[in-house]
Order: sequence, then structure tokens, then C-alpha cells
Amino acid sequence: MAKKINPASWASTPIDDLPPRRRAIVAAAFMLLMEKGYAGTGTLDIATRAKVSKRELYAEFGSKRGILEALIASTAARMQVPLKPDNVSDRTTLVEALTRYGVASLVELSHPAVLAINRLAVAEAGRASDLGRILDERGREPNRHAMAELFAKAQSAGVLRPGDPYAMGGQFFSLLWSDLMLRLLLGTARPPDAREINRRAAAATAAVLALNEP
Repeated sequence: MAKKINPASWASTPIDDLPPRRRAIVAAAFMLLMEKGYAGTGTLDIATRAKVSKRELYAEFGSKRGILEALIASTAARMQVPLKPDNVSDRTTLVEALTRYGVASLVELSHPAVLAINRLAVAEAGRASDLGRILDERGREPNRHAMAELFAKAQSAGVLRPGDPYAMGGQFFSLLWSDLMLRLLLGTARPPDAREINRRAAAATAAVLALNEP
């Protein structure tokens, strides 16, 4: 059994990890997105709110899309860290990696700022907004591939049975979240506390291994 993990180690946001100028630009972009939406937010608005020049903004991110890509990619990268052990040669290593990823996923994706971006993407779906595409390409897909690689390594080591590693990753994520994300987006549930985060991560790990052990 994997030891319980303190989710406080993921308590900061990706914005906190950025250098001051990049942090100011991303923070300004986020606030304006919440106020005006993606299409209604311009680079001049962001630069003015961040107290930087447009030249500085473009030098850091290239475009409005680049700002959002950097924020979402940073969140995705933080979540992927537990999925990259040097090797997955035994069940214990796999359990530890999956449990830590489960904790990271629940903490990062239930953060109010991340939920706000997801709500905005849903609200603007179908309009002239590529926010949903950015979330999918820079957030969901890199994590999906990283998880599949972990399962493929475990299969190569004989820890898991043969099968589609992407499907196994989908099983794990579904077991981990169930309908929690939907309820969070609707505002009918509160982000899970440390005890619930550890419980969900451990339960999803045990269940996906039971489904796929050789």
C-alpha cells in the first residue's frame, strides 16, 4: 500500500512558479478572461492591466493564445511529474506513480482558477474562440500521452497485461474522477479535501490494477 501523500505540496498554482513579469502578464490575462471572455480580451488590455508594454508581452508569449498555452501547459507539466519514474519494473513503483498522479490531478484540476478556465471554455464553445482547443491540445493530450507511456512501460515489464495503454489511462482517470469534475463545474460540489484526495487516488489505483494485472 502506498503511503498517503500530502496534497499541500501541490497547493501553489502555475502562476506562482513564473518569474515576476510573466506572472503579472498571466495573472492579468486570467482576470480579463473572467471579465470579458476570450474573444473580448485583447493583448493591449492584458499589457495595460499587467503594467507592461505590448512589446514586452509579445517578447514573453508571442500572442494572447501563447499566454493561455503557457498557463495550461504549466499545469499539465506539473501533473505529469509523477508519471515519469526512471523505470516501472514492479507493482510497487507503478502504484506509487499512479497514486501520486491521482493526487496531483485532483489538486490541480479542482483549483478554482482551473475550474474557471474550464467553465469559460464550455461557455464559449461553438463561438469564435479556440480556448477549448488550447485546453485539449496543451492540457488533456500531453497528460493522456504521459499516462499511456507509463502503462506501456508497466506492460513491457510484465506488471500489466497486454492491451491498449490509452484505454487503461482512460479507465484510471474515470475511476479517479467519476462525476466529480461535472459537479465542480456546476458548483454543486466542493473541491475534495486531503483525506478525500488520498482516498480517491488509492481507490482508482487499486481498481485499475485489478482490471489490468496479468
